[in-house]
Amino acid sequence: MLNKKINTLIVLCSILAGSMLSSVANAHPRWVLPSHFTISKEGGDWLTFDVTASHGTFVMDKPAGSETAQIIMPDGRQERPDFVLRGKRRSVFDFFFSEEGTHRVQINNVPGYVTHYKAGKRDTVKRIRANKVERSNLLPETSRDISTTVMFTRAETYITVGKPSDKAFPLEGKFLELQPITKPADIVATEPVRFQFFFNGKAQAGVKAEITRDGTLYRNQQDQIDVVSDEQGFIEFTPEIAGRYILKASHTDKLADSPLADKMNASVHLTFEAILP
Repeated sequence: MLNKKINTLIVLCSILAGSMLSSVANAHPRWVLPSHFTISKEGGDWLTFDVTASHGTFVMDKPAGSETAQIIMPDGRQERPDFVLRGKRRSVFDFFFSEEGTHRVQINNVPGYVTHYKAGKRDTVKRIRANKVERSNLLPETSRDISTTVMFTRAETYITVGKPSDKAFPLEGKFLELQPITKPADIVATEPVRFQFFFNGKAQAGVKAEITRDGTLYRNQQDQIDVVSDEQGFIEFTPEIAGRYILKASHTDKLADSPLADKMNASVHLTFEAILP
């Protein structure tokens, strides 16, 4: 019995430690914001990126690491960022872009597991950071209405050097993914934009997305655009004003044969700009 309690305590401590690292990302939308979205300078140029977790549009709020950032090059290979710096409200990294074409910059967190349950006389929903295997040692004996969710978020943006290309767009076939139909460098204010959503590699209908322009701190209305993907996973919207935007989308689905979770909640947070017409 003592050994079981010690093992349970060890598992609980490891879960709590992991939750401290990932709770900010789960509680606040994470996003990555580049200093520029396009480069026309001959020979390339350095760009700097801000990474944070915040409910405000492009407001630096909670620390989010960028050590795992990846730059998908125009030929499809992966590179790592340079000069990573982590502060109290954001992290920053730099990268020198010189190869012509479109690059995808992504910071994808590792899957995290949360178990919701009820226990005792009240119907208050409680939660612990544990998957279906771990939860058996942590849940009270009186637990009921137990459900475990795996969560995964993609924070992405696109950088184009010179002429746009599309080799940085391939799907991984995992979780929720967004594929640009309108190339990011071709997004122009007052013109329609078309994207497509996929879930585990298949076009996904019913994905809800919200698109918000920078500057919400300085206007009374959010001016948020709400869209839902059609049967082929497509969404279409028109940014009426030039500027920087963030798209936040999420999708939840049941998992039939997973030993670790009962359902999945996956998100995509994409930053982009609409240029002047």
